[in-house]
Amino acid sequence: MCTAIRKEHLFGRNLDLDYDIHQEVILIGRDHLLEFIKEPEVTKHPAILGMGMVVNGYPLLSDAMNENGLAGAGLNFPNNAVFFPYKEGKRNVSPFELLPYVLSHFSSVKEVKDFFRDSNLLNIPFSEQLPLAPLHYIFADKAESIVVESTASGLSIYDNPYDVLTNNPPFPFHISNAKRYLSLTSKYPQNKIPMIDLVPDSVGFGSIGLPGDYSSASRFIKAFYLNKFLKLSHDVDKNIVTFINALNQISFLPGLTQDKIGKDELTIYSSCMDLNDFTYSYKRLYDRSITTIKPEEKQINSDQIITL
Repeated sequence: MCTAIRKEHLFGRNLDLDYDIHQEVILIGRDHLLEFIKEPEVTKHPAILGMGMVVNGYPLLSDAMNENGLAGAGLNFPNNAVFFPYKEGKRNVSPFELLPYVLSHFSSVKEVKDFFRDSNLLNIPFSEQLPLAPLHYIFADKAESIVVESTASGLSIYDNPYDVLTNNPPFPFHISNAKRYLSLTSKYPQNKIPMIDLVPDSVGFGSIGLPGDYSSASRFIKAFYLNKFLKLSHDVDKNIVTFINALNQISFLPGLTQDKIGKDELTIYSSCMDLNDFTYSYKRLYDRSITTIKPEEKQINSDQIITL
């Protein structure tokens, strides 16, 4: 499953799976050689910080940011994601290398949009043991976010004023579905029936109708509500806690939701990237506290992939 949110200069996600793949925070140093299947290798690039796995020396990222304040994440998109053979005249990138490619080449969402207008997502897996995951993507900077979906009809790029993404159905459905919730508000409601003296029993009546189930469409609306009414402060540490607590409101806990084979869907971790400060914070399912990683300058300048 999964849910991602951009809130001002913060970006993060819940990674929801029915198993733990034991991902770790990794840093790709500025001088680390990045190779791609069809595109030229890169020897100099911004440092990249994110969560993922290093397999045979290659960083397989689930979500990450670069030091210039651009971030991205891949979210589950089964039965809709379609990737294609090599296309002449396009920039051909496989989904498993998409985050390293984008974050090593670009610094803003505008640049990413331009790239995707001339690109093709390849149907070439990392290996036989690691086939391509059916994903769609959200990319964000401090000003905006976009959603990218490769389906049977081709590659689509959507501006994302909601600054959230979940899973199926495709993004146009979520845009249309949001119209059903125009009346939601965080404010104390006012009586609109003047002939009757109606007084709310408690605070929170403005959010009546906010979905509480775990479906992708409902999580999109709840994430949108949380994101738009959430207030950040000038305290960096408080903001990280607030952001991850918001993600916790739409997380999967043991026993609450099962998949089609009867396994519990679980939020493996919740992340928060500070696009101002190049820090990666996360909280795993059974952690009592949040861990924040800020790389040292010598690590940023290295030619290595470093597990932090």
